[in-house]
This record gives sequence, structure tokens and C-alpha cells, in this order.
Amino acid sequence: MQRLICLLLLIFAPLATMAQNKYPIHEDFRAACRITAPLGRGVLGLGNAFLSVMPKGMRSNNNLRINKIKLTSTTDGKKFGVWVITPKEGNSPRSAILFLHGGGFVFKGAPYHYDLAKEYAQRTNSVVVMVDYRTAHNNSYGTSLQDCVDAWRWMINNASTLGIDTLRTSIVGDSAGGFLAIKTVLGSDIRPSKLMLIYPVVDCSMRTESMAKFNDTPVWNRELNQKMWKYYLQETTEKSLLDLSEKELRKMPDTYIETAEFDCLRDEGNDLAKMLQSAGVATTYVQTEGTMHGFDMAQRSELTQQQITERCKWLED
Repeated sequence: MQRLICLLLLIFAPLATMAQNKYPIHEDFRAACRITAPLGRGVLGLGNAFLSVMPKGMRSNNNLRINKIKLTSTTDGKKFGVWVITPKEGNSPRSAILFLHGGGFVFKGAPYHYDLAKEYAQRTNSVVVMVDYRTAHNNSYGTSLQDCVDAWRWMINNASTLGIDTLRTSIVGDSAGGFLAIKTVLGSDIRPSKLMLIYPVVDCSMRTESMAKFNDTPVWNRELNQKMWKYYLQETTEKSLLDLSEKELRKMPDTYIETAEFDCLRDEGNDLAKMLQSAGVATTYVQTEGTMHGFDMAQRSELTQQQITERCKWLED
């Protein structure tokens, strides 16, 4: 993982807004704190080209069977990919996870996202379907979300082939993937058993206290968040998920929300957790300390591994 961070720095460090030392972020994340991309279109093209060719480790091994499958969008008929990760040991039908990676809606999945998907599969003995959805900066509004919804329906409709139990399903999303996870639940007639949101994007109105406060936090901040919404919304209007009705909130399954202390997205995740609890949805909320957005990329950190362990326990319960 340290090699990955060094490679990312070769691209982003010359263009980055370097993190100030004013935030007491844990030393485990010191290298990762230097990755703060400015989200210009040139950077997006370069970054995604780099992410496309980086090794992902998505090959079958002694523990996991891994395949990539092409699905067809129900809206434009174009192809997008999903990775299907299946533990070799254990009996079917298994629990299943739809995994939606972060990246501000504009970046492809990073190698650590693929590592997370494999960890979730192995630690929870679940089939994991990781969606390689088309990104927002070079596709029409709604494409990313529709790919996720299509992948969810495909997973459920092919449950017998995949060897999964449709009564034990989860949708997991980090950052922008958290937003896509919530919207996938809202846009589907089939509700998962669980919803897991890791430092999720929630509020397009950007009205929380942490959003106002954290304009210079490393990895992600208010300025980048504002650019992200411009790429995603493409001059359309969308309701903030903090304005969901009680009826919409009650559609959510049991939910786990985890936020990072020094993250502009922190308070919107906290506010969503309170709203879900008020609506009667069983909700677990965890705010990690000494962390920033995207701390998962420091995979060797004991703090990161502790959180991954806690997430997997919740998914298994």
C-alpha cells in the first residue's frame, strides 16, 4: 500500500493543495494526507488512465474465485463491468454484498477499493459484486447511478447462478459510493437486508457545520466537494438526502454509518444517522478519531484494520 501511495503522489502531489499541519491526524495516515487532487478535467483524465492500468490483484487465488462480467445498461444499452468475487470455501447459498466504490463520482476504483472488496468477501464469506460504474465527468447525468441500480437488479435476478441468499444481502458504499448506495435502495423495489455507508456523500446543499469548517482538510474538503457536485449534477437539480421524507427514510434497511473526524462530510453522515434513528431505522453510527476522508487507503494501519474488522462483524450479525 505504501508503494501505491507513492505512485499516486507522482501524479497528484505536483498539482495538489498540500494538507496543512493544523489537524491532529494520526501518523498512520501522514503519507495519504498528501493526496489531495484538484479535480481539473486534465487531472481526471490522467488519474483515471493511471488507475485503469494499475494492478488490481483481481485474479482468482486459493481463497477466492474472481471474474469480471460485462452488463448492459437499461438506459443507453452500453456496457459496463462488474467484478464477482466468490469465496472458494463454505456452502451456498451465501450472503451477498453489492460494493460501490468512492472517488467523487469521477474517479475509477483505486487498488485499495479492490483490496477492500476482497477482504469483505473473505472475512464475511460473502459473494461480493463490485461495480465498475461509468464515471460522471464524461457521461451523462444519472449514468453512474443507473449502472449501480442495474448491477443490483442483475445480482438479485441471478441469485441462483451466483449462489446467494436474497434474504441476506447488503449494499456497501464509501464516499460517493455511499450516495450511490442510498439512491440504489431508493430506486429499487427490492430492499437489501443491510446498508453500510463509509464516510458517505449525502448533502448536495453542503449546509453542515463540518462542510463550512473544513475547506483545507487533506484528501477531501469543501472546495473539492463543490467541484464534485458540479460534475455529478451537470446543471440539474437534485434534493439533498438530508431532506428525505420519513417515508423515504423508512425504506432504508438496517444501516451502519461510519465517518472520519477531520472530513468535511462528517456532519452530513452524522445528521443522516440521526434522521434514520428518528424514523425507526436500526442505525449504528461510528465516528472514527484522528482520521481523514479516505483513511482506508492506509491499509496497514491498525486503525484501518480495526474498522474493517468492525464493519465485517456488523455485516455478519
